[in-house]
Amino acid sequence: MKNLPKHTHLPEDADDPDNLGDDEAVKALALDMLQDASYWHAKIRRIFASAGIATRSIVRMEVHPIWECRLTLESFDLSLDKKTAIRQLRKVLRDGGIKVVCDEFNIVDRRGDKLHCVFMLAVGAPSVA
Repeated sequence: MKNLPKHTHLPEDADDPDNLGDDEAVKALALDMLQDASYWHAKIRRIFASAGIATRSIVRMEVHPIWECRLTLESFDLSLDKKTAIRQLRKVLRDGGIKVVCDEFNIVDRRGDKLHCVFMLAVGAPSVA
């Protein structure tokens, strides 16, 4: 097995299931997921962007696996009801391949089209993106 650089930058579709036939792409993806702190930040950002939600910031706390996101609604029609809105955002993440348990996602603040959300997810390294 050849040595791969510590931070391998992969194309946007590297985690596409169609690319899993290529052993080198799978190895590079696995190393990137384990070593690169920005992998999960970028993945969450892409998932929200594909649903019509802009991500202003994503932070994973250092001590706990708690993620804090500041989002802006663009074309996504989010319910005004907080409980329904939480379900909608969890579904967006789940459809993108990230499962967040129902009691581990919360909308802290909502002002117009701006959201401040927190959720628990035990992946990634502590950092800011």
